[in-house]
Formats: sequence, structure tokens, C-alpha cells
Amino acid sequence: MQNNNFTNILFTIFMTASLCGCVVPEPPKIPFNSSEVSWAQKTGSSTIKGCVSGAEFTAFDTYHLADGTYSSSPVMSSSVEIPQKNFTIDLLPESNYMHNLANKMHKYHFLYSYHTLNDTRWVEPSVLPFIPHFSCPSAGPDICTSPGHFIFSNLPAGNWYIVASYNLTKEDKTVGVTVHKITTIDGKMVPFVSWVGAMNKICKP
Repeated sequence: MQNNNFTNILFTIFMTASLCGCVVPEPPKIPFNSSEVSWAQKTGSSTIKGCVSGAEFTAFDTYHLADGTYSSSPVMSSSVEIPQKNFTIDLLPESNYMHNLANKMHKYHFLYSYHTLNDTRWVEPSVLPFIPHFSCPSAGPDICTSPGHFIFSNLPAGNWYIVASYNLTKEDKTVGVTVHKITTIDGKMVPFVSWVGAMNKICKP
């Protein structure tokens, strides 16, 4: 009758529009210049402290249909923010290739398998060493400090596209992707928040 396990609101609203576009997960069709992003492989003193947050409906309106079955729709005011337990963070060092890649990820929005980013459906294998990344909770408590929260340390200073992927679980069949620009600074902690579908945005790094 109803599915109250909505990881976030926007997954349902924008699903059809996102998947009907011409964007597909494939490597950019432009050359990759490793010298432009070689700095991303170095160990630095920058840190990103972040929060990855979605939302869930807690109430539904149920309707009796003419054929005798029932349908339901979420009550929008019942949305509550839910920190995400399963997510992946990828850092794309700024370059022409990474700009193209980040744009494709942003336009595609939704994917259908657990490992959605940092693999050869998006990038050539030679590019992967230049994209720092981790997944929670598998990265462990030093990085995945609590549900929805992470600390990414020892990064070099520079400009990045930070990609947050809301990973597939047994309950949730869709994976959302957000893309933002972020600048890391030597010796500094930079805050980051990714919201998908959250109306009351209270998640803090």
C-alpha cells in the first residue's frame, strides 16, 4: 500500500526526468592531462569535515481507488532529515577533464548500482589514482565518525569538485549524486554539507 522508506524526497520527484536524459555514465571524451592534477596525489595538511544528509517521510495520505486497491502519497510536512549511513565521497581535482566529469555526474543524478563513482564507468583507469575517495561506513570510525558525518584528512591544498554519492542499500533502490566545488587550505578544516531532499536542513559538519 505504501513505502515509507524514502531515503530522500527528490529521488522520487526527479527520477523520471533524470533518467530520460541523454547523459550516461561513461568516461569524458577529452584527453586527460595528469600533470594538471598531479598535486592531488600528494599528502597535505588540509581537512574536510562534512555531513551527508537525506530525508524521510513519516506520514502518508492513503486513497481508495476505483478498482478496489489503495494508493498513497507522502505528506510533505512530515519530512524529517536523516543523516545517511551509506555514502561515498570522491574529490575530483580541478582540471578540464575533471570539470567535464563533474558536469556529467551532476546531470545524471541517479544510478542503479552500489559502486557508482570512482570506477571505469565514469573515468579511465589511469585517472583513478588522482581522485581521493572513501565510502562510509566501510572506511572505519576514524573517517566515518558517525552516521552521515565524516572527516577527510591529509589532503593537499587546492580546488576540487566534491561528489557525494548516496549509496544503494537493500531498502533503497536508487543512488543520488550531488556535486559541489570546494577549496582545501593548508592547515585548515573546511566544512561541507550535502543535502538531498531535506527540507529542514539542520545537518552540520
